[in-house]
Formats: sequence, C-alpha cells, structure tokens
Amino acid sequence: MKKPPATPPSAQGSPWLVVALVSLGVNAGLLVWHFRSAPNPVEPVPAPVAPATASMAPIWTRELAPYAALGSFMAENNRIPDLKWNAAQFAAFQEGFRSSYDGRGLPLDEPAVKLRDEISRRVQAMTEAERPDPAKDYFRFLREKEGVKVTSSGLHYRITEEGTGNMPKAGDTVVISYAAGLPEGKSLPPLSRTRAKVVVRDLLPGLAEGVQLLKVGGKGLIYVPANLSFKEADWPPQLPPGVPLVFFVEMHDINPAP
Repeated sequence: MKKPPATPPSAQGSPWLVVALVSLGVNAGLLVWHFRSAPNPVEPVPAPVAPATASMAPIWTRELAPYAALGSFMAENNRIPDLKWNAAQFAAFQEGFRSSYDGRGLPLDEPAVKLRDEISRRVQAMTEAERPDPAKDYFRFLREKEGVKVTSSGLHYRITEEGTGNMPKAGDTVVISYAAGLPEGKSLPPLSRTRAKVVVRDLLPGLAEGVQLLKVGGKGLIYVPANLSFKEADWPPQLPPGVPLVFFVEMHDINPAP
C-alpha cells in the first residue's frame, strides 16, 4: 500500500502551513520544559477535567495514540472511573505515576495500604453486583415473556386450569400429582409423585405455597426459587445447588383439616 505524502499537494508552499508547524514546535517545546522543570507538588490541586467529547482533538501523535489507549484500558479495567474521585484525588494519583516514572516512587505507607484495601473491596463489590445471575434472568424472562405471576415471597406461578371450589390451607390434606423438572426442561422423577396424599405444609415451602393457589381440578406451573426450595443441608446431590425447580401440579382432592 502506497504511503500518503506527509504534506498534501494543495498545501505545499503555503505560508499558513509554515506558521502551523512553527506553532506546533513551540507548543511541544513548552510542554517538555514544563514537565522537566515543574517542582514536585505536595498537594496538587488541578483544574477540573472537562469530559471528553468526539470533537476534542487528541494531543498525541498517531505513534503515541496506542499508549493513550492503553492508559484508558488500564483505568477502566481497574474501575478508576467508577471510584468517583474528585479532581485533586485524581491529580495526586497521576502524580504517583509520574513519580515512579521519574525514579522517585512514593512509599506505600499505612494510609496508602488502607486506601488500597478499601478500593479493592469496592471494586470487588461492584464486580460481584454486575455478575450475571442465571436464576434472576430466568425469572425475569418468565415475568416479561411468559406472563407468569409472582407472589410477595418470590414464588412464580401460572394457573393453566382454574378448577372449582375453594383453595386449600396449609393444614389441609390434599391429593395431588406433580411432575418436577429443571428450567431447561430436564425431568426429575425422584421429585415427582402421582396422586400423593399429603398435608400441604409438609411440602417444600414453594410447592406448598403454590398448591394453595389451586382448586379441585385445577392445574398449574409452580416455579420455585432456591430460597423456597430445599434447605442447604438437604439439597439433593444430583441437583446443581441453588437451581430453580419447576413443578406441574394437578389438584385432585382437598380434605379440610378438622
């Protein structure tokens, strides 16, 4: 690929080009003199940094642009923008970089260690908060795409057949059939039962709550989150810990408690 000429043909010999080049050289010289002669500030208080915009012209050359991009990557990768430092704090941070670059690195004393540990905890907390939660995404999908309802406890359900009569209470004995499965559709025969006669409160908390939403002849899908499922010590070894469970339940009969 042919390299473009350093000076456009239309600008060759233009007096404005000479002025621009001289001005650029003077500005570069002033910048070099400033950084070499500036004293080491104890409490730097810089002017607030204006937000970058697409119209701002870069002050580095094309050869130095990758260094600027690397600096931006390092700042974002270490969550520097999210720390919300003020202008003076950020200027002091920059001075630490400059000090090490000049061979006069600053000691990591006790206040600096405390600041480091505090920032580490904050960054870790932000990372944890942003980590995807498959269970939350699954229940959000059910609400937004499948029209599933949710109770105050977080139980999700959908009644597919209404049934007749009254709904059972926690102390009532019911005759139900239920098929258990995982969100991706895998069936769980060990957790499924046919025409089981059971007191409602003896079921898993989420399943017990869902059963109380059904009438005789009613059917429904009960989506049980982990906090309404097995206790941690009782979690079946064949199941991934914390996975939501899905029950398709049919109510056959209700025997009210005496």
